[in-house]
Amino acid sequence: MKIISPRRYWAKGFFQCILTTVLAAVTGMLFVSVAACSGEKTGDHACDYLSKDEVEAVMGVAVGEVDRQAANPLGHSICFFDIPAGMKLRFAQVQMIRSAWASHEWNAGSLFENDMSYLSDKQEISGVGDKAYWGGSGMKMGAGLHVLKGDVYFTVDAASGDEQVDLQKAKELAARVLANIE
Repeated sequence: MKIISPRRYWAKGFFQCILTTVLAAVTGMLFVSVAACSGEKTGDHACDYLSKDEVEAVMGVAVGEVDRQAANPLGHSICFFDIPAGMKLRFAQVQMIRSAWASHEWNAGSLFENDMSYLSDKQEISGVGDKAYWGGSGMKMGAGLHVLKGDVYFTVDAASGDEQVDLQKAKELAARVLANIE
């Protein structure tokens, strides 16, 4: 097996991208190569709808790393905001899917209804999106504020160690996501 240096590997990938772009332009398919080389467009990921500054304003503490996780096979993308304050588990997260991002026969509404069918201990929340449910906070299955608004389904989770504070923070974060969607 031949070892390729990182610089040479990058150059090889760069030149392949350029060659693909030139060939696509010649065949009249420039738009395909531009999308392939640039990756996600603005608005195609959960991180495009909630910023580090917004999370810091709501949570009242500095945010450390922001982990922009690629979409899963169904189309959910995740933006994880690490809050390194003390020894408690602290974070904020938004997970989102838009019907346009969904794969297979799923869309935002059907995924929302499916997920809600598995949450036995959920609390209906009024005044947030078209439908919303609170599944609690922390790292448990189904945690967070699940919101359906039109063709968008997202979950916002804020973990500080206090369930009532987390619900209030999740509502504030959801309001910011909703404002950025519209």
